[in-house]
Amino acid sequence: MKQFQILKKYFHKKPPSQLLFPLYALCGLLLVIGIYRLHDASLQHNSSSHTSSQSAKQTSQESEFLSYLDKIFQAEVTSNTLNLHYTLADPASADLTDYPVTLGEISARQESAQLASLENMKQELHSYDPSKMSVSCRLTYDVLEDSINRSMAMAPYYYFTEPLSSTGGVQSEYPILLAEYTFHSKKDIEDYLQLLAQFDTYFQKVCLFEKEKAKRGLFMNQKAVDNVITQCRAFIPEDSADSFWETTFQERLVQMKELTAQEKKSYINRNHELLQEHVYPAYHNLIANLKALKKEGTNNQGLCYFQDGKKYYTMLVKSTTGSDRTVPELQNMVEKQRSNHLAELTRLTSEMAEDAFSANLLPFKTPEEMLDHLKQQIASSFPVPPEANCSIKQVNKKLQDFLSPAFYLTSPMDHFTENCIYINPGNRYNEIELFTTLAHEGYPGHLYQTIYSYSAQLPPIRYILYHGGYTEGWATYVEMLSYAYAGIDQTAAQALMLNQDATLSLYATIDMGVHYDGWSLADTVDFLADYGITESAVISKIYQAIIENPANYLKYYIGYLEFLNLKEQAKTYYKNDYSDLLYHTAVLNMGSAPFYILEKYFVKYYKAAK
Repeated sequence: MKQFQILKKYFHKKPPSQLLFPLYALCGLLLVIGIYRLHDASLQHNSSSHTSSQSAKQTSQESEFLSYLDKIFQAEVTSNTLNLHYTLADPASADLTDYPVTLGEISARQESAQLASLENMKQELHSYDPSKMSVSCRLTYDVLEDSINRSMAMAPYYYFTEPLSSTGGVQSEYPILLAEYTFHSKKDIEDYLQLLAQFDTYFQKVCLFEKEKAKRGLFMNQKAVDNVITQCRAFIPEDSADSFWETTFQERLVQMKELTAQEKKSYINRNHELLQEHVYPAYHNLIANLKALKKEGTNNQGLCYFQDGKKYYTMLVKSTTGSDRTVPELQNMVEKQRSNHLAELTRLTSEMAEDAFSANLLPFKTPEEMLDHLKQQIASSFPVPPEANCSIKQVNKKLQDFLSPAFYLTSPMDHFTENCIYINPGNRYNEIELFTTLAHEGYPGHLYQTIYSYSAQLPPIRYILYHGGYTEGWATYVEMLSYAYAGIDQTAAQALMLNQDATLSLYATIDMGVHYDGWSLADTVDFLADYGITESAVISKIYQAIIENPANYLKYYIGYLEFLNLKEQAKTYYKNDYSDLLYHTAVLNMGSAPFYILEKYFVKYYKAAK
């Protein structure tokens, strides 16, 4: 569980897309899991005007500061073994040889301990003088200070958080992360088995947390309980021997050539026993506890109906999006964008033939061809990433009904040349949906961001600080650009992009309406009716998803709008000296950060990108 916005976040979900107009025949809810880590190209000591004495002081200050960052990184990354494994393939390369194997902690005591730790971290941070550091270190200083401040501000609202979120809870994410837990060594196998042995203990802590939420009147509503229980049941197999827990484990053992047949058999038996004794009972216990607490969830509407819920949502929006605009300012920004784009969409569709969309079939069919095409298309306007391989795999058959249409799992920072995007054949794609999804997850989206960032060799702490608005805003921004790369008629491509933009804006408006203004389901029905969306089952599903995941959709759309806003500022400032290549290079080189920090450093990084 990411308790203070400082732990690594593995799953970045693309919001569902219920398109506005039947004309485009792209209906259905689309949830795509994506993974991303930040990038910040080193500017080294970019201070040529300093004297040698000043440079020496700067070097000494930076050396101490970087040591401080390494200390934080080691403490944070070892607090959860899943974090550690997905960050470093070889922990020993970061001098991490003796670390606890743990799924993490969740309790009021842990919350207090982390708050004290954050206060100490901030005090030590302020002992360094950023004015004596290079631009890149000053940026890292600001990003870390912002993360600490946001985490401390959110601390009093600890029990507003939800470890069992239906789109990102431990009940669903931990099994997937374990199913994709790569075995590089026997140590990895042993760590994996120890994690399985902790499932029942950890889930019991989650149950105690949920009971405390219920006491405080903050328990999830009954529909959310039903959704989580359904997910839990999906991970309890009817036939244990043929479960994905068993088959994926055995498939990974096959790749371990150094193991003898007897060792593999022993590991398989241990895995089976741990599943029977710890994992499946953990899910059964969680289901039983949720059923017992179900009636405690009485708020079927937004956060603003909880005491202090509106204050929490306001801080959550800022933390999630990285925007320093107020919620009303964000509402106006979203409304203005939607109004402009719908007007343009109306103009385009009035001039197009009725078969304009069906006539535009993509010139390639396979995911591999689409990714290759995307890499070629972005070459002139995006910085060159390092060489890396990407395999396209199918989601395990036993998980197809549960998992999203596609996802990318981040590769470790010390082993980023091998990457994988999973496609779920249980979902029905049309070509343009698959193409834009691969842009979001692959090039120039999450995969591209990941390998480009790792090649920069930043201070490791930057790779575990999560900024959803930057991460998902970037992936949404490039997804919108990808319509023009699809090799179809450009007018049709523009219309499809505008339609998707307007669709995502609706989710953003509903999110803020529900949690900040207190919209009921009836209010949401009335709002969507103005856009021709009247299917009651679809609207109820959207409303419930937003109730369960406050501000989740904002990181996609607000993040995307903030990238567009920064881009317009750059065009206005640089005029003829502006280029998309320089803009993309600058924002990628700054790395994952709140947008108010990106704006502060943008000119320096744009200049350095030339």
